[in-house]
Amino acid sequence: MISSKPRLVVPYGLKTLLEGISRAVLKTNPSNINQFAAAYFQELTMYRGNTTMDIKDLVKQFHQIKVEKWSEGTTPQKKLECLK
Repeated sequence: MISSKPRLVVPYGLKTLLEGISRAVLKTNPSNINQFAAAYFQELTMYRGNTTMDIKDLVKQFHQIKVEKWSEGTTPQKKLECLK
């Protein structure tokens, strides 16, 4: 009897997304990581729009434009609090 281990397939771009959110958390040091992650992915989705840009390029550009500003004090958490 031959037993084979199931092979797990990681979706393309998942590693990039996890690295991106990790870098953003370390850079901005939010008080609530769950809330920050929700805002991060919401902002990333809006930033992406209808573009067909590769996820690696998208996250890199998103960090250059958005996350740098957040690290200076304007975090997406504050935007979420304003929307509530």
